[in-house]
Formats: sequence, C-alpha cells, structure tokens
Amino acid sequence: MLRFVVWIGLVACALPAPAQVLTLEAARERALARQPALAALELNARALADAAPAEGALPDPRLKFGLLNLPTRNFPNQSWEDMTQMVVSYEQMLPGGDKRRLRERRALAEAEQARAESAGQRQAILREVGVAWVEAWQAVAAEQKVRDLDREFGHAAELARIAISSGRGSQAEVFASRQMQSLVADRGFELASQAERARAALRRWVPDAGAFDLPTDLPSWRERHVGLALAGMLEHHPQHAMHVRAQGTAEADVALAREATAPDKSFEVGYGFRAGQNRSDMLMFQVAFELPAWRAQKQDRLVEAKLKLAERVREQRADHLRQLRAELDAAYAEWRIAGERLANFGGAVLPAVRGRLDTLIAAQSANRAEFGQVLEARRQLIETQLQVLALEAVRARARVALEYFEHAGETK
Repeated sequence: MLRFVVWIGLVACALPAPAQVLTLEAARERALARQPALAALELNARALADAAPAEGALPDPRLKFGLLNLPTRNFPNQSWEDMTQMVVSYEQMLPGGDKRRLRERRALAEAEQARAESAGQRQAILREVGVAWVEAWQAVAAEQKVRDLDREFGHAAELARIAISSGRGSQAEVFASRQMQSLVADRGFELASQAERARAALRRWVPDAGAFDLPTDLPSWRERHVGLALAGMLEHHPQHAMHVRAQGTAEADVALAREATAPDKSFEVGYGFRAGQNRSDMLMFQVAFELPAWRAQKQDRLVEAKLKLAERVREQRADHLRQLRAELDAAYAEWRIAGERLANFGGAVLPAVRGRLDTLIAAQSANRAEFGQVLEARRQLIETQLQVLALEAVRARARVALEYFEHAGETK
C-alpha cells in the first residue's frame, strides 16, 4: 500500500503543472501593483505636499559681521577712531500681506493637481490594459481556430488519398486539399505574428504576461451604465479632475499675484563694539520697506498675465469635457452596433453558412457536389467564425472604453 501511494505521488510530480490563466481583472491588478508610472506620480504628489509648509514659512534670517566707520586716512597704521566699531547684526525679512499663506495654499493646490494626475493615469492604465488584453485574446483565439481548420484540411487531404487508392477519388482533390491547407497555414503564420505583437503590447503593462495562458471566453460584463447615465459622470471623471485641480492652481497664482502689491518688510538689530577707554558700545535697529513705485508696469501686468493663464485653464477644461463626451459617444455607438451585428451573425449569417456546408457534405456523399466546394464551404465557415470573433473583440474593446467612464470620481 505504501509503495502504491509513493508511486502515485511520483506520477503526480512528473505531470506538467497546468498553466495559470490571466483573466482581464488579474491583468489589471498586476498592472497597477507593478506600475512605475503611478509610483512616480504618487512620489511627486507626496513631495509637493511635504514641501508646502516650507512655502509658508518665514525666510531664513541673516546674521551679519562687519566693521563700521573705518577711516581711510593713515590706513592701516591708524585704523580706529571714536566711531569705529565691530558690528554683529541679525536681519529678518517679513513677506508683506498674506503672501506666506497664499504660497502654502498654492503649493497644496499643486500637490492636489499631482494627486489628480495620478488618479487619472490610473484610470487610463486600466483602459490600456483592457484594450491590450482583448487584442491578445482575439489574436490567440483566431490562431486556434485557424489551427483547427488546418487540421481539418490535413484530414481531408488524407481522405482524398485514401479515396484515390480505392478508385473513388481524383488527384485534383488531393491537390485542392493541399492548396487549402497551405493557404490556411500562411494565415496561421499571419495570426501568430499578430498574437506575438498583441502579447508584447500586454507585457508593456504586465511584464510576466507571457507566463500565463488567456481564458477561452471573454469576461461577462454587467451592463450597468450606458449612454446618458455615463454622460452625467463626466464632470467628475479622474482625467477631468486634473483640469479642475489645474484651475485651482491657476486661481492660487492669481491671488498670489494680487498680493504682490503688499510690500515686503525687514528689520535688523545689531550691536557695535568700540575699542578704547570711555567709548560706549552702540546698538543699531532699522526697518526697511519695499516701495511698489511702478505698480502699473510690474504688479498690475503680472496680475493680468495670471488672469489670462487662469482663463486658459478654464478653456482647456471645457475643451477636455467635450473630448470626453465625444469619446463616450463613440464608444457607446461602437458597443451598440457591434452587439447588433453579433446578433445578426448569430441569428442569420452563421446558420446559413453552416447549413450550406452541411448541404454540400450531404450532396458530396451522393456525388452531387464537388470536393472543392466542400473545402471552400469549410473555409468560409472558419472565416465567418473569425468575423464573429473580431466583432466580439470590437464589442469588448468598446466595453473597456465604456468602463473607462465608470469610476468613483472626484467630488469637485
């Protein structure tokens, strides 16, 4: 009994392990988990947020050392007089108005814009992975169908040779089978090339995609949001949120430009050491102000420039909303029409092609149809199935595009 159990274990270990299947959801999860582009954007957002408090802090103070009232006559033999002194002073600049708070606010707005960019990039990656996965699935499935047809033509050629040996066939039927098989083999090479390109595109997002097989069927999508329901969510789309946050940054720039008219101030306190007897040391205190004397040529022009940039961001936001709406309408139309075409193929085209093939097979058995007609009907059936496969892929890509507009969204 023990020997039998050990033998079963050895056989199980010797069998090749079944390849894992890479579903669409798994591909997306792996792409997001190992995505340097997202990591870079998130690091940028965190860096901007960490730097924001420094933007609102006071400038670093300045510590000064020097000699004051040093005479030039008889220098250096007689370099000290009553007012000559060594000075140590401390100077601090104070930004005018509300500049410190506005600078910090502007930095935080830029950090929010970077976070929105990360969220938008995440949504775009989900779409790109979906499209790459569907194209890889289509190429692999089409390649498999052509392999099946190649085997059928090979079997037909063998049957033709058997018929010749029994005196019921002709050499032309053998050549017809071989010709069809060669054409199908060439189509197989073409589809194999397409499959490799599609897998390479998928590896852009999932580097180890080549270690997995793809499922035989497409995912079963829930038809939750279509048409107008998705159109109402465009304002809060993650990609559009980047433009909303950019507008916040532009408005912060306008507020900061307006505050530039508030003059900066600085104060300085110092202590002067005087050498010699009966010479009192000196204290020094002074305040400095900036004078916006040419406001019309400087500060006002800066405000006008920032206002124009803010208006540009608003126009870009409106244009991007139109772009999203056009993309949504195109994806919905493609998804709807592909569904109608699939229904037509499934209800009319495929049954007619299969019926023709069955009729020709029956007619050939009764010597009322040519062998080449049967081969051509088989080829047409596979071509029709490939068309159905292509339509399924078109509808799946359109569904992936619609998923791009299904999101948690931004509140503002």
